[in-house]
Amino acid sequence: MQFFFSRRYADAAKREATAIGTVNAISGSKGSTYHYVFKIDGVQLQGQSGSCHTPLTSQTCDVGAKVLVYYIRTPALETRLQEFGDASREMLFTCVCLNLGGLLLIVMHFILNRKGGDSDESEDTDKSGPSEEPEELHIVPRE
Repeated sequence: MQFFFSRRYADAAKREATAIGTVNAISGSKGSTYHYVFKIDGVQLQGQSGSCHTPLTSQTCDVGAKVLVYYIRTPALETRLQEFGDASREMLFTCVCLNLGGLLLIVMHFILNRKGGDSDESEDTDKSGPSEEPEELHIVPRE
């Protein structure tokens, strides 16, 4: 999923535009969500973002701070407080790390199962089974 978003944002980076906005609220306890307002062609719009990378003042991304808003006009307006190219690289890096981690877990699973399988097979040898030496036949005469 991250891979597809990274490709979409990489394409969007070619058509992005900017506007100056203002952070009007910050919500969330674990991860912050920044709510902001901005104007495009005289129309006031609002948006929200899970991160704020574009403060324009020393206030960082506090309420009332000026921020640079990146937007694209595809079938729907999409906005971010981060460049689309930067978001694309971030998502692609996350995707690569998750895939490498999953591959490492799969390899470790097979290595550990193979080692565990070899020791089980050596312990399960049947010592009472047929031996390599031929058995002697005893013929008993009938009476």
